[in-house]
Amino acid sequence: MKKNIVMTLVLVFVLGITCTAFAGPFADVPAKHWAYDAVSKLAQAGIVDGYGDGTFGGDKTITRYEMAQIVAKAMERSDKADASNKALINKLAAEYAQELDNLGVRVTKLENKIGNITWTGQVREWYQWQDQGTGDRTGLDTRILLWATAPLTKDITFTGRFSAWSGWGEADHRVGSTVEMDNAYLQGKNWTLGRQPITLGKGLVYNAGYNNDGVTFTVGNKVKLTGAAFKNPFAGNIVAANATYQATDNLDLTAVYAKNTDEVNVIDTFSAGFGYKGIRNVTVTGEYGQNDSDANAGDAAKAWVAEAKYKGAEWKKPHTYGLFAGYRDAEAGFTALTGDPLWETHLGVLGSMNDVKGANFGFDYTVFNNAVVTVNYLDLEDQAGADLKGMTAQLRYFF
Repeated sequence: MKKNIVMTLVLVFVLGITCTAFAGPFADVPAKHWAYDAVSKLAQAGIVDGYGDGTFGGDKTITRYEMAQIVAKAMERSDKADASNKALINKLAAEYAQELDNLGVRVTKLENKIGNITWTGQVREWYQWQDQGTGDRTGLDTRILLWATAPLTKDITFTGRFSAWSGWGEADHRVGSTVEMDNAYLQGKNWTLGRQPITLGKGLVYNAGYNNDGVTFTVGNKVKLTGAAFKNPFAGNIVAANATYQATDNLDLTAVYAKNTDEVNVIDTFSAGFGYKGIRNVTVTGEYGQNDSDANAGDAAKAWVAEAKYKGAEWKKPHTYGLFAGYRDAEAGFTALTGDPLWETHLGVLGSMNDVKGANFGFDYTVFNNAVVTVNYLDLEDQAGADLKGMTAQLRYFF
């Protein structure tokens, strides 16, 4: 009997401590937990309304699942929240992520809705060699890219990119030798606006991932038509039309027309291209173009490229690899911004698809998760036969 009395007193004592520790509107959340103030602030802002009477249940015991329901309601009304309250909603979503998931609410989707900024990055260690020119014909560069992505509404996303680029041993100890924001654009369901990457067709006519300020608009499904108007510091003002057609599961076709609108017109070009992947582990890409600009004095400049690639390094799969080989032939005056739709070639080796012909071949290999090594050798010459050989090798890794 005495033993039972003692046990009862102990139980009452423990329950008394427990009730004190978990007093307040969130029964299983300590009274001093930050979630109390967070939800109270959201209630004052009119983003959540408790149980309908303006309270959060008074002395009613509230479980974590009930708390998660309140958080889910706050997220649904996040468009009413200012930046400070959005941060509180984010923090609550992280705290009750498991309960939200059990309730069928995906936290990642809700985070997207309230405009979280997602940061990603890439580092490139870049070696180049060219068998032309005088002086030092080799170079080592480091480039750091930082992307910021933020959904602004359900259908509109902002993307920005910061780029820092400098040669080995050339950067100041405080800042890199070249720093810029080369992407800052909005993207909707069928349009883009701002400083953005633009590739036309397979890239023969135009292929630049940065510093294109302008707008694009796309219509269509199986046949997609895109109109673009933009300005680039190296190419001037350009208007373009781009068409893509998915002919079969293994074959896609492209057509491009691009023209300078500046007083000096160096681009007045059309092209037709294709991509084919009907051969196991092999992708074939090709494109033909013709430039009829005034700069060519009435003589059209023609160019074509083709490449075959076997397999390909996959960023998420270590020890995967790819082998590729291509050929290009561009007459003098064809003039394209990057001129390398086949592979990203350092501008120091090949500045544009203009007065150049020859083969390239190389490989890529995933050395560890999110890190790929690529080597590309270019056995090129100009149309008169002068040597334009070069090579690039780079290690790129994402974080």
